[in-house]
This record gives sequence, structure tokens and C-alpha cells, in this order.
Amino acid sequence: MPPLQSARARAGRVLLASSNSHTQATLRAMLAGCDAVTAITEAWSLPEACELSRAADLVLFEAGEAGRLGVTAALDGLRAAGAPAVIVVASDSDPEMVRSSLDGGALSFALTWSDLRALHATVAAALDGQGLMPTEVVQPALEQAHGRIRAVVESLALAVEAKDSVTSRHLRSVTELAVQLAAQIDTEIAESDEFRYGCLLHDVGKIGVPERILSKPGPLTDDEWVVMRSHPDTGGRVVDPLGLPQTVVDIVRHHHERWDGLGYPDGLAGEEIPLAARIFAVCDALDAMTSERPYRDPLPHSIAYARVRREAGRQFDPMVISALERGVLRGEIELGGQATSTHQPAARRRRRRVGGATPAGPVFVPNPAILRTNPAVSRAL
Repeated sequence: MPPLQSARARAGRVLLASSNSHTQATLRAMLAGCDAVTAITEAWSLPEACELSRAADLVLFEAGEAGRLGVTAALDGLRAAGAPAVIVVASDSDPEMVRSSLDGGALSFALTWSDLRALHATVAAALDGQGLMPTEVVQPALEQAHGRIRAVVESLALAVEAKDSVTSRHLRSVTELAVQLAAQIDTEIAESDEFRYGCLLHDVGKIGVPERILSKPGPLTDDEWVVMRSHPDTGGRVVDPLGLPQTVVDIVRHHHERWDGLGYPDGLAGEEIPLAARIFAVCDALDAMTSERPYRDPLPHSIAYARVRREAGRQFDPMVISALERGVLRGEIELGGQATSTHQPAARRRRRRVGGATPAGPVFVPNPAILRTNPAVSRAL
């Protein structure tokens, strides 16, 4: 099988910079069959590499040569000496070393035991001015990053759960519903950890809402609603500096935006609202209306389902509502543990409430407008 190379890669001279004779011999042998390499020269120390780098098109610099200087300082020295491009090579893909190398200006990072085709592709791309990272280099860094993100998400989710037991139950159920709905629209979103993280953290801003408001056993006053509605903005400011994926930030900040532009905190409209947030908003409304709150009993799932459908094109993205209806009809989205069907055979049609019977007592909502012909579903959240 021919080596993987950039389709427009140009050929060039490569300088191998390492004081290790085994590394020199290994890299020279691996590059011998690379069509993009026209000549190979050797430097046995960092000073010698700086001296010879101007005459090369690409330097393969072994990380160990940096010594106590550190790889960033060594790369600064090579760049100052005129090295046009540098790939840092090492015997292992330590994520911190990889990040330091790339932050220090290296085009790429390779392993001395890299797959031959992967090394050829990386060198060819670098000679063409492009950074290409072998899989064996990227994977450990990604795993470390995912582990860090998971730890951050779990810590924040626990903080939200400790603050509000009602929100705790809501986090888990709404996440599962959101994944089911996302699968009807974009399987990549549905299967991503980032989407789940955003769902779990959507109410993280409620950490800043006083408990007397969160647990109030009656409707909120106008002033209290102002405080409650600040939680998406607060949540966005909590997660934004943490380096979490953009999908997480989008859901946390924008899950109360409306399709008609009348939502908050930024008043985004239509497709200005990130898709992940548009998907989640529907599920958030459904789960909130069918969950018990200190100020009201839960609504039957059938009523909540009908209400979000009526809001297509106003509060919610019509495409997302269509996907919800499709998933429910197919039995792929479950509301209250049982799929809701709106098309039963006429002979067998009967009134049915999905998820259980109507609660025995009156239904309390924080704003009576939700019971009118044109309900503001968002006010039930």
C-alpha cells in the first residue's frame, strides 16, 4: 500500500535533531521511503540543530534534546535560528508534552515508533505547511481531556443536585428524553458526550438562585421571576471559562430562548439559537410540566405533549416539534414511560392519558397564562 501523503505536498530537505544514535537510525530508516523527502541531514545537539536548521525545510526535533530548557524554549531557539517548520518527536505521547510542543509552535508531534504510513503522511503535510497528527498521538490527549471534562461536569451536576432535589430528578429524566429526541434529528448530537453534559448542566445557573425562590410552595412574584430567569446567563458565565465544549455552553445559556425571539437571556430567534439548545428546550418544557414542583402538581403527559405541539413556530422550532411527533408515533420517544400515539384506529379510539391518570388535586402553575388558549409554555419551567 502506498504511503499516505498530502495530495499537493511538496518535497523537501529534512534535518534529524537527536543525540541518540538509535533514534537517528530509526527515523532515517523510516523516512528512506518517503517520496516527500529529498535529503536527510543530522544534528546531534540543539546548538547544531539551530546552526543547520536554516538549510532544511523541516526539522524533526527529539523532545529529550530540550533538556532543562524545556521544549518551548528549544522551539523558540530553532525558530529564531530560521527553522521553517518543526515536528517534535518522542518515544511516548504524553499529553502535556504534546500540548507544550504545539503551543510552542511545532507543526505536529510524532512518535519514534509511529506507523510508517502515518509518519510519512505527517512529514509530507508538514513540508506543505500543514499540521497532521497521528492517531496514536491524539488519542491519549483526547482521553485525558474527556476525563477532565467528565470530572468537571460531574462536580457541577452534584452541586446543582445538592442545591435543589427537584432539579436533581429533572436532570436525569430530561437528559434521557433529550437524547431520544436528538436521535430523530441528528444522531451525531444524540451520541455525543457533549450533548449529555449540556443537558445535565443546563440548570447549573440555579446555584445562584436563592433557595427560598427555588423551593417556594406557591407562584413566584414578578421580582422573583426576574431572579429565576437570570439562571441561564449565570450558568453561561459559570461554564464558559471552564474550557467545556461549545455544545455545553450553548445548552446552558440558550435553553430558554424562543423560536419567535421572545426568550431569554439574549433574545435569539429561529436558527440563531444553536440546534442543541432548540432540541433541549422542547424536552425541558415537557419534563418540567410533567414533574412535580413545590408550587404545583404535575400535568398529565398527554396535556404537556399537546401544549408543546401548539407552540411550534412560536416558542419552539417547528422542525424539532415535527421530529418529536415522528418519534412518538414510531414509539421511539417515550413520554412518562409509554409512547403517546395521536393516530389510533377510529373503532378503538378512546381518551387516554400517557403516564398515568389526572392528579386528584388541582393543578398549580406559576403563571395562569399557561392555561389560556395561547399558553406561554416557558412560564411553566
